[in-house]
Amino acid sequence: MIIRYNRRSVCMGDDVQNGIYKIEMPSDATLEDLIDILLKGGNGNDWPIPMMSEIGWIICSNIGILAVVSADKKTIDYSDIAKDTKLLVLGINWVFAEREGKSPDIARLSRIFE
Repeated sequence: MIIRYNRRSVCMGDDVQNGIYKIEMPSDATLEDLIDILLKGGNGNDWPIPMMSEIGWIICSNIGILAVVSADKKTIDYSDIAKDTKLLVLGINWVFAEREGKSPDIARLSRIFE
């Protein structure tokens, strides 16, 4: 399965790699697998979410907020979805990482991926 990931720069000079990437996930992949790829890279995601800062991330998707990642505490708090839920069951088409403290506008983000 293919999931699209919109990467947006978080600091000056980092915007060269902005854009929409395709992440190839196996059919048995779970939500935890996807979050791991977003944070560490791989499967077509060559520019993972930076984890060296003192900020956190809200991982949102076409089905809503998936998880909140705390960079300084090194924790992942999954939303109401169990981390071992298969991606095929969830129907995730795209993901986006928003800075913690912001309210992601899912409708606006959906238009980016049309």
